[in-house]
Amino acid sequence: MPGLLAFMERWKPGSTQGFEPATADQIAALAKPHGGINALPRVYREFLETMGASTGSLRLTFGTTSISSLLEDREDLQRERPDARRYLRFTMGEEDEYNTTGRRDTDDFFELTRPTSDGRDAAIIRIHEEDLVRGKGEMEQPFPTFSDWLRTIIVSRLVFEADPDEQTEYYSLGRNPETPAKTYDFLTRLGFSLTELGASSAVIPLEHTEHGAITLIRAPTASIPRTGLRLRARDKAQQRILEEVISDHEEELSDD
Repeated sequence: MPGLLAFMERWKPGSTQGFEPATADQIAALAKPHGGINALPRVYREFLETMGASTGSLRLTFGTTSISSLLEDREDLQRERPDARRYLRFTMGEEDEYNTTGRRDTDDFFELTRPTSDGRDAAIIRIHEEDLVRGKGEMEQPFPTFSDWLRTIIVSRLVFEADPDEQTEYYSLGRNPETPAKTYDFLTRLGFSLTELGASSAVIPLEHTEHGAITLIRAPTASIPRTGLRLRARDKAQQRILEEVISDHEEELSDD
């Protein structure tokens, strides 16, 4: 969390204003059905202690991550819930008046039985809660872990979706599983390096401090079986230069 806050303030000063932490009592209440505080992935607990009550003007999802909303929804004792030993919901889908199905958007869950090797995080899935209970519907994995979900959304909201959003350049690279590593090596040779957000083998944010540019490498997934690359520089002229360099090597990077 300190690294995330530092990155946000550096790229958009004031962007962390309005963050409100969840209270210790709220966190304990959320964790109780799942086996207590130690059952929460540590990175999620740190998230709750930083912005669990409110993310201010930053919208992380089409629904909400607010701990008060999660706890309030749990007060409905008549509704059947997923196995609490296995699943922990961390977002609630939005109720959309234009949704003709009459259902909220999908929710996001931790799979508590699939922690990362260091125990700090866990795999996540996206599905309607009632479908998860009934073993029906399509279970998506938008990101491997909560950390990947969070770092991708932060970079997207602060950098790639900033006005004018058409300035962000998107590249669809190869299906080869080696493409993310090749792209990482190529960008580091250009002077890009890791940020305070860290990285994983699936999601790699990189920054060129001299040129004021950010890239994000996303490894292939089941739903998007090609490596994705996004680029954005503060200065349009610098952006065009970087676009030309990447375009000159795009075929090489995409080589399957």
